[in-house]
Amino acid sequence: MADAASLFAVVAAAHALAVMSPGPDLAVVTRQTLAHGRAAGVRTALGVAAGISLHITYAMFGLAWAIHHYPPLLTGLRYVGALLLLWIGWGALRSAPSSAPAAAAPVARAAARDFGIGFLTNALNVKAMLFFVALCSAVITADASVRLRLALGAWMIFATGVWFCFVAWTLGHPRVRARLQAHGHWLDRVMGAILLLLGCAMLWQALAG
Repeated sequence: MADAASLFAVVAAAHALAVMSPGPDLAVVTRQTLAHGRAAGVRTALGVAAGISLHITYAMFGLAWAIHHYPPLLTGLRYVGALLLLWIGWGALRSAPSSAPAAAAPVARAAARDFGIGFLTNALNVKAMLFFVALCSAVITADASVRLRLALGAWMIFATGVWFCFVAWTLGHPRVRARLQAHGHWLDRVMGAILLLLGCAMLWQALAG
């Protein structure tokens, strides 16, 4: 029991540090929230949490062998993920000043679109993929019970969702968003530039690999 508790604490702490660090997920949730409002940001955050479930599944239950035995698969995912970030980043970089009042209510959007953006951003994030493979390979031994693995996986999905929903909920507060929207197009462009840089870095890794 003590060993299981220690393992849980180690994995949870490592995951917390990783999920709060700047990266594509944070940039996309921030951009979606500022551009389309709190609800869109929360839906994007939930998509990110759902995307993490893919990484957890193959990292926890031994499917990571595909990445090691089929290098082209990893390269292909890098290309697709890079193109996704470049596409979102280019759209944000071209953001123009809004003619609508800063406090205007966000236009209704398809929930599936926001969820899908978050899901694909994380699912195609090669760094997240490699992080989970490395983490699980390093700390989770073959004798770790299925119950423990399921508990760890559920916790990391839950913690990811809570963190990014908190980001979206905070930035999407009407007062906070109204102030940020005064220079919203510049913030959008900054997030776009970050996503473009991340996309270029992933594309370079794919080409170099």
